[in-house]
Amino acid sequence: MHDEGRPVVARQLRAALSREFADLIDMTDLPSAAPGPDPSRERVFLPRALAAKAVSLLTDRDPAEAAAAVIDGAGDRGIDAVVCSIATPELWLVQAKWSDHGTAETSVEDAHRLVDGLRLLADLRYEEFNARFQRLATVVDDALASDDCRIHLVLAAAGDGQPDPAVEAVLSRCADEFNTLGDLVDFRFLGLSDLHAAALHDPTPQPVSVTATLVDGWTAVQHPYQTYLGVIAVDELADWYARHGERLYEGNVRRYLGMTKVNQELVDSLIGEPDHFWYFNNGVTVLCDEVRPHYFARPAAGQPVRLELTNARIVNGAQTAASAYHAWRQDRDAAARARVMLRVMRVKDAPDGLARSIAKATNTQNRVEPRDFVALDPEQALIREDFARTLGKSYVYKRGELDPSPSTGCSIVEAAIALACAHRDAGLVARVRADHDHLWRSGPDGAYARLFGRRPTALQIWRSVRLTRAVGRALEDASGTLAGRDRALIGPGRLLLNHIAFRLVGDEDIDEPEGMWQSRADAVVGRIGAVVPLLTEVLDHTYGQRVPLALVFRDQERCRRVAASALGSLAAGGLPEPAAPAPPDARSRASRRRPNSVRLLVDRGRIEDGTPLVFRTTTFSEGRALDDWLGEDPQRYLATWVNDARTPLIWAVDGARYSPTGLVMRIWQEAAWTEAPVAVQGPRSWVLPGEGTLAELAEALLDDDEPGPGE
Repeated sequence: MHDEGRPVVARQLRAALSREFADLIDMTDLPSAAPGPDPSRERVFLPRALAAKAVSLLTDRDPAEAAAAVIDGAGDRGIDAVVCSIATPELWLVQAKWSDHGTAETSVEDAHRLVDGLRLLADLRYEEFNARFQRLATVVDDALASDDCRIHLVLAAAGDGQPDPAVEAVLSRCADEFNTLGDLVDFRFLGLSDLHAAALHDPTPQPVSVTATLVDGWTAVQHPYQTYLGVIAVDELADWYARHGERLYEGNVRRYLGMTKVNQELVDSLIGEPDHFWYFNNGVTVLCDEVRPHYFARPAAGQPVRLELTNARIVNGAQTAASAYHAWRQDRDAAARARVMLRVMRVKDAPDGLARSIAKATNTQNRVEPRDFVALDPEQALIREDFARTLGKSYVYKRGELDPSPSTGCSIVEAAIALACAHRDAGLVARVRADHDHLWRSGPDGAYARLFGRRPTALQIWRSVRLTRAVGRALEDASGTLAGRDRALIGPGRLLLNHIAFRLVGDEDIDEPEGMWQSRADAVVGRIGAVVPLLTEVLDHTYGQRVPLALVFRDQERCRRVAASALGSLAAGGLPEPAAPAPPDARSRASRRRPNSVRLLVDRGRIEDGTPLVFRTTTFSEGRALDDWLGEDPQRYLATWVNDARTPLIWAVDGARYSPTGLVMRIWQEAAWTEAPVAVQGPRSWVLPGEGTLAELAEALLDDDEPGPGE
């Protein structure tokens, strides 16, 4: 692009961004707009709109979805937009730079900030990000948890698109750092010409026409709406997706969800049992405006026919169609052998709302889950009877029944997870973490027979469940004292940590009421928090500090290797003891009684009155319980600091004054978190954006007070 042409192209892009995103980009973090043009708001709006346009260009999101991916603002950690691909577990992290003159470029510092943001995500430290990100955290977590996850770093700049070699070097080093276990991270650049072309592209979807070949017998109904019901080859369905992609789903209530565990099952079923696939699948429903049959021989019902479908859209079976495509790419012969049920309805002249009603109805039917088939196993009824007679407790194994309270019994789900953790093969917990339904699959490759095949006793199950619960509580407690990668490891590594706990306790007398099993279990639970740093050390030594945790804890061989190394270290050095109090006269910082964090911050005047603070969750269970509630109103995350040692926080929701701990407890209460802990370290939950938590700020003040060498 010639230099003299850049301002013109930039003006056209600016106008296009304003038209497309003016009412969609979240600008609520800025003061209310005054009448007339506001240059300061434009300086914020344009990079955000540019990031949204990059999202739309890269992932085929509509403008509203692209705008919702923008997290730019305080606490964005160098990432302006976060989005997952519709069809695959790919995560896009976008940083955008705007220039009215078409000369925007990314600095080395900007590149480092983007890489630092990626590292926080890889360590699952979502609490470090702002409220806008928290709304997307669940989707991001699902992508990072996928074995097939790919992460794309995108630098979108309204400039020539040619990066500074030093910027490219930063991103190359980052990719090398993350790609020790495969191609996980890459990077790309979008320049003014790319974004300008995307902004001027007509986003209106064009109608899709496909053909469906019915050869194995079919039936048709002409009234009140022309309908065909038959069977098509999976490779023909895959061809629809290959040609048209997400445009097939314009009428669907949901698009393709990516390679979820259910969709991976579809692919595996297609490849492994192509002749049986149509028995296992609910089929595909297609609505269209016109159906034109073309017969191969005699024009009669049931005779081979090819249907030409005009303005076709899949309203049920989006996951089946995309999974068919992925299976076809892996094994074309299997896809050609497999069949899928097809229902086609011509609705061009149907009453308004019928198409939407069909789409809604076909997508809201209850799904039969693998767990439902387990309820047919007579062994489960015998386990329930054993629970009642031996322990006087309840055991629930049918979906839909109310789970017993923790003190009175357990469900089959708790039992299966506990037994999986207790199993001698650490690879089993990896399979369960990757695919929860693995618990219920029978056959040589499934977990069900390995867990319940010899019918464990009620006492064995109950003790296993209680140990799993106790380890979970201990890890929650430990997470409040850990930081960084240690704390991030607890969530994805919980099942493996439970497995390690079971191996340390041993299982030789687990079903003997008078044995020593319970006392050993109590001892291990009391020290399991100390195992977390050891596991982090083993993980980092084996696979490197930057490998995403999900890539280890969802892989059987990696879990086996890490567990074996950790247990070997524990066998050699013993289970770490809890930290003992230091002697009173010790000069180390840890030996001194810590002053109250809030009082220290107030006494030192560390934070100015009126400074905004952001709430963050500190454990994964807290995040799961609160994220949806917090995301409903961004003000729930926000408080303002005042220098008062008793009640320094003013909550944005009600304007009332709280202590940091008191406000956390109030948030728990308002969110109706019934399983909240009885205590919390409030200063660890409130963040001064860009600087750290209240606890970390107080810690830094103490660090400054430490005498240096020779003092």
